[in-house]
Amino acid sequence: MNPYLQPPGFLGTGASLLADIALLAYILLIVPGMIAGFVFARRGKHRPHHKRTMIMITAVNWLLIIFLMLFAYNYDVAGNIASQPTNARYLMPTIHGILGLVAQLLATYVIYRMLREDSQVAAAKARGESGQQLSNYWFKSAKPVMRLTIILWLITALLGIFNYLIRYDILPAFNSNRSVTPAVTVEPAATSEALTAVTDEPATTAEPATTDEPAVTVEPATTAEIAPTNTPKPRPTATRAPATTPEPGATPEVTP
Repeated sequence: MNPYLQPPGFLGTGASLLADIALLAYILLIVPGMIAGFVFARRGKHRPHHKRTMIMITAVNWLLIIFLMLFAYNYDVAGNIASQPTNARYLMPTIHGILGLVAQLLATYVIYRMLREDSQVAAAKARGESGQQLSNYWFKSAKPVMRLTIILWLITALLGIFNYLIRYDILPAFNSNRSVTPAVTVEPAATSEALTAVTDEPATTAEPATTDEPAVTVEPATTAEIAPTNTPKPRPTATRAPATTPEPGATPEVTP
C-alpha cells in the first residue's frame, strides 16, 4: 500500500489520508503554535513557554518533512520538475521545500542555542556566577534569527496550503493540474514526433496504372456516306437552225 496515495482522505478532495491530516495539522496546530510562540517571546515569556512551543513545532515539522513531504516530493515532483519547471504542480512544492528547509534549519539552530544557553547558565550558577557574568552565555542574536524563522515558517505554511489546493484542483485557475496519482502526461493521438516522422518521408505520388493491353483509341465516328442523288440532267434545248432566207419560189422547210 502506498502511503502517499492510500488510504484516501476524508476531505473529499482526492488527497490521501496523510495529506489531509498534514493540511489540518498546519492550519489548526502548527500555524497557531507559531503565532503563540511569537506572542510568548514578545511578552518576555522565554522560559518555559516560548522554549517549549518552539521545540514542539520544530519536532512536528521534522516528522512531517521526513515521513510525508520528502516521500511525496521524490514520488511525484523530483522526476518532473526538470522537464516542466513552470508547471505549478511541480514548481510550488519545490519553492515550498526550499523555504521550509531553510526555516526548519534556522529553527533547529535556535533550539540548539537555547538549550546550550540553559546548560551554560545553569553551570555558571553552580559555580557561583551571577549578574553580568551570566550574560556572557546568552544567545544575544536570537531576536533577528527568530524573527526570520517565524517569517519563513509562515510563508512556507501558506505555500503548503496553496500547494494542496493546486494539486487537488480546488483552485479553479489550476484545472489542468488535477491528478490523484502522480502526473502522467497523456500524449495526444498525433504527437509532434509522429508528425515529424511523417513529414520526413518523401510523399509518394500515385503512378499511372499500367495495363498490358494497348490503349484502345476510339476512332471518330464515320459519317454515313451520302449517296449522290441522281439529279436529272437538264434536257438539251432544241437548237434551231439559223433561219434561212427562202429563195424566191421555194417552199420553206419547217424543222420540228
